[in-house]
Amino acid sequence: MPSNTAASMYGGAGGRGSRASVTTLDGLRNVLRNETERDSAPAPAAAPVTQAAPPAPPAPVAPADDKQTLRGLNKRLQDYLGKVNELQAENDDLEKQIDDILAKREKPEGRDWDEVQKPLDELREKIKDIAMDSAKLLLENDNTKMANDDLKNKLQDEKNARTALERELEDLNKVMEDTKLTQENMKKEIELVKDEIDRLEKEHKDMVDDLCDKIKESKVEVELVSQNSNLSEIISKIRKQYEKLGEKNRKEAEEWYQSKFDNIKEADAQNIEATNYGKTELKEKLKEKQTLEIMITSMHRTIQNLEVNLKNTKLEYDQQLFPINQTIMNLEAELKRVRSQVEHQVHINNELVSVKMKLEAELRKYDDLMKSIMPEISLALSDAVKDEQKPEHQGFKLEHVIE
Repeated sequence: MPSNTAASMYGGAGGRGSRASVTTLDGLRNVLRNETERDSAPAPAAAPVTQAAPPAPPAPVAPADDKQTLRGLNKRLQDYLGKVNELQAENDDLEKQIDDILAKREKPEGRDWDEVQKPLDELREKIKDIAMDSAKLLLENDNTKMANDDLKNKLQDEKNARTALERELEDLNKVMEDTKLTQENMKKEIELVKDEIDRLEKEHKDMVDDLCDKIKESKVEVELVSQNSNLSEIISKIRKQYEKLGEKNRKEAEEWYQSKFDNIKEADAQNIEATNYGKTELKEKLKEKQTLEIMITSMHRTIQNLEVNLKNTKLEYDQQLFPINQTIMNLEAELKRVRSQVEHQVHINNELVSVKMKLEAELRKYDDLMKSIMPEISLALSDAVKDEQKPEHQGFKLEHVIE
């Protein structure tokens, strides 16, 4: 084999400054083609070298170069296969992890949701009980409001009745005042009538006295007209006429005054009766007023007690609901946190699945590449071994290459 064989294996373009890469199919094909061409090209040029004889000394260098080339190729192939094995091991680990993740997704063994669900169910039951208690409290509150409204309506009715009674009392007071005024007027009229009677009696007495004085002072001239005239009869007749006239005037005055007195007594009796009736009714109304005031006071106290009980009940249930609401908020926060963790884990699993799919695609490409490269590498190495003339190349092992 010529001496430039090693250079062709390590220099892709014929030089020694660069190292050919066999990780790609085209690079390996170029290396093998250059090796084949250079192995076949020096055969016709070997005769002149034998005839000339001067270039004979460099010939022993060729086996060392071929051996070094094969060792380098074997080392690179071993490194390549080691890298392939490492990638295969990493791929197996990734497949195992992906299978574990998929198995966990099919049959999760993380958080025991039944244990998490139990306190949530208990809290839901408590919330239902609290909701029922709240509904009962609202119903009791509504009933209390309705009772309070009824009491307010009754109170308003009682106030209206009280106002009506006060108006009636004012009317009765006005009637009593009018009755008192009428009574005073009647008394004044009675006094005036009495004064009038006294005045008339005095005038009558004065008139009688005047008549008596006139009779006493009068001079009686008697003329005897005839013997048959009777003076005493004439005087008696005149006296009887005056007496009848006085009696008639007295009776008329007594009847007039008696009728006046009867009317005054009747009006006075009616006024006294109305006054007594007004006093009785006033006493009854005052009693009703006191009773209503007592009822109103008791209703006010009942309303105040109900309002205090309502406030205390609201405060108590607010205190009972506060820790439950706090627990619910904590559980909701925990649920959100767990949900975010699950979503994050699902995202990670999806990323791992995508990575697995990419790795599987790369592995398929890698397998196809290896399947296409391996026959050419095996053929090139077998040709190189066949062309080997030195015994030191016979011990070279190609097990890794064949694998």
